Amino acid sequence: MKSDFKQSIKDAYLKSFFLRTKNEIEDSDDQANSVLTKIYTDILYDNGTISDYELLYFEKEISRNSNIKINGYSFSEEDLRLDLFITHYDPSEKIQEIKYNSVLELIENAKNFYLQSAKKLYEKINKKEDAYDISKIIYKNVNEISTVRIFVLTNCKCEKTPPMERVGRIEFQNYLLDLGRIYSSSLGGPDSTNIRIDFTKFKEKVRCMLAHKTPDKISSYMAFIPGDVLFNIYRLFGQRLLNLNVRSFLQLGTKINKGIKETLINEPERFFSYNNGIVVVVDSIEVGQDKEGPFLKSASGFQIVNGGQTTATLFRTKKQNSRVNFSNVVVPAKITLVKKEILSQVVPKISEYANTQNVVKKADFSSSHPFHLSIKNLSNKIRTSEGHQWFYERMRGEYQMQKMKQKDLGKNKKSKYLEVSPSNMKFTKEDLAKFINCWHYLDPHVACTGAQKSFVTFMNSLNDKKFHEKLDDDFFRKYCSVSILFNKTTKIIKDNNDISGYRSQLLNYTISLLSYHTSRKINFDIIWADQNISSQLQEIIKSWSFKIYEIIQKTAKGRNISEWCKKEECWEDIMDRSFTFTNTPPEFTNLKKVAGKPIRVAKEIFSPEDMDNIKKCKSLSTRDWEKMIAWAQESDEFHYVQLQIATSLWMQSLSNWKRQPSPKQAKSALKIIEKAEEAEII
Repeated sequence: MKSDFKQSIKDAYLKSFFLRTKNEIEDSDDQANSVLTKIYTDILYDNGTISDYELLYFEKEISRNSNIKINGYSFSEEDLRLDLFITHYDPSEKIQEIKYNSVLELIENAKNFYLQSAKKLYEKINKKEDAYDISKIIYKNVNEISTVRIFVLTNCKCEKTPPMERVGRIEFQNYLLDLGRIYSSSLGGPDSTNIRIDFTKFKEKVRCMLAHKTPDKISSYMAFIPGDVLFNIYRLFGQRLLNLNVRSFLQLGTKINKGIKETLINEPERFFSYNNGIVVVVDSIEVGQDKEGPFLKSASGFQIVNGGQTTATLFRTKKQNSRVNFSNVVVPAKITLVKKEILSQVVPKISEYANTQNVVKKADFSSSHPFHLSIKNLSNKIRTSEGHQWFYERMRGEYQMQKMKQKDLGKNKKSKYLEVSPSNMKFTKEDLAKFINCWHYLDPHVACTGAQKSFVTFMNSLNDKKFHEKLDDDFFRKYCSVSILFNKTTKIIKDNNDISGYRSQLLNYTISLLSYHTSRKINFDIIWADQNISSQLQEIIKSWSFKIYEIIQKTAKGRNISEWCKKEECWEDIMDRSFTFTNTPPEFTNLKKVAGKPIRVAKEIFSPEDMDNIKKCKSLSTRDWEKMIAWAQESDEFHYVQLQIATSLWMQSLSNWKRQPSPKQAKSALKIIEKAEEAEII
């Protein structure tokens, strides 16, 4: 009876997940397969299964019985790891079964994309199509790619698991993410993993010894992992092995560690002596015994919390140089056995205290960060003049759950929640990070790295106290207006038949270009009041987005356009170009000039950096200024002119900032503020 009850509870949760996903797809204007692909790839990113992704749709018939089809991809140039996503969406009202043969057919379609790309498929594709770049990349790296992971994403159920297969030297690792499997993946989140490693499958044994045991049953083992074993573990699981903080640190451009690489190539037998090793947490462990002593048989919940760069460098070194011999490489590993129920408490501390080789900052990437809680509180209280409410989705699936709670069982079976918060009035924490990166920081190239990397970049700025905008009603209304700008620009680009690819990149660049040419100061009050943008602004967006589309294709000069858009040089080139307009939209009132064209009212316009510095100065209390100045006067680090400026700003704070700091004053004061914060004076 107990097992039946548990199963019924599990089925109910699965059905709820199915309906939330279905609602999200039906709310969107995008193709169902595209929305499902994004939902699933977000989950796979969160738990570390994939390290990045690009969404696209490509389908081509090869012969009467053979097709090519993909819905997205991920390619790591460092790891030479290729992931292909193919999606099947069933619009039925109830959960359906997908036939196993249909799954195999989908795998074959995705596999064909790789095999045909290896034979110059890109020459048969329009250069303006999204699939052109990745097809060409595959061809150029065909001799280096040895593993291709194919993910079948579906909202149906299927009990069978597709097998791995080999075609020539390529290993195709096939994964079916049906409804049940993706739901299970969504439960773990970024702080836990269900990875189970069977060490008996490797040729070499992993020797270990119990090193320490605490009264609360946290046990630590010292293990000695052969280089080839660690290489194969990373080959199978990739960044899914890494704790979120470590993964976020590595993904932001951390290059291969030259010292580790040189040791692996020239002095592999000394690797154990030179390297600090890795730190791992597990939630269960099995140790065997033979005449040589104890060895690891298996471990589950395997998660690397320190040594991510060591592991990734070891993998990349062998991947890039097949002649490297790891037979004498041994990696020291401290493995801590932690009960599942206290995992979330213990792992962050181990991660923070263990990271000494390459410092991983103590950063909070969670939805419970005070910043996201503040935005959520603003979302809950602010209404438009029509009584509508913008919904800030702090946690994944929150909006759909709220909508389902208020489902009207009348004729149309629509949710009453849509009357208050329609789907176009919703944005997620990843969306907000993109808005801020594009509008505030003028970094569209960062937004082009993908939703997750863009989010991590913003959160790093936030955790490093480099983002100083005041979180008040105006802030919330402003970024709801930016969301409207994004939504309208998306539609304009999508409706332009002359634009056939790179729409997400164009979106980011167009928004940043508007921000750049208006010094971030368009009239958001008008957008908020109308919950729309003017026809004149829409014309500017249409004209500028198409011009950007033409520019990025020319300036890429044969390079992968998606990758080119991730480079700051691409954005710098766009900023150097001339952009004009004919009719001045109402959103540009109160601006001095836009795109070099004079506009009425001459208010001083500051750069984004100036604004940040001024806001930082004004965020300090009078008491903070007093403590900081007293400390600075005793220090010999600061010039007397800096102290005079700080004193002047202290006096302005006494009058409640009737006169705000000048950009020059704020820039000077910021140097003292940063030093004072480091010294924990304020």
